[in-house]
Amino acid sequence: MGLVLIGNQKTADAILRDAFNMAAEAFGPPDGASESDIFRLGFDAFDNAVHRRGKLVLLGRPMEKDGNLASGVHNLTYVERLSISLLLVEEMTPREAAVMSGRPPQVLEKALVDAINKLDAEGF
Repeated sequence: MGLVLIGNQKTADAILRDAFNMAAEAFGPPDGASESDIFRLGFDAFDNAVHRRGKLVLLGRPMEKDGNLASGVHNLTYVERLSISLLLVEEMTPREAAVMSGRPPQVLEKALVDAINKLDAEGF
């Protein structure tokens, strides 16, 4: 999910690692956090990195169209990448994805259709 949202695996891993390190005291022992707590923590860290901290300037620039799937996904809008991440990669229901992302299910479903159409038009 982080790779799809962020576009760079090393950056995604670093954001997730930082988020877990900062939250370690809040959760206590590792078994004190549920899977949904861990997932939400990671999702919030990615969302903050993309929207609030300005940490990922690379997302503001379109990648070269070199014919690989990573560049095709990178050129999608954030909501399109979000819908792919939550609905396809994480296999959430539209309602679960809406709760996680704070976006209406219809918006996510439309974004998923748009993303698939864009990727299909590029030959993916």
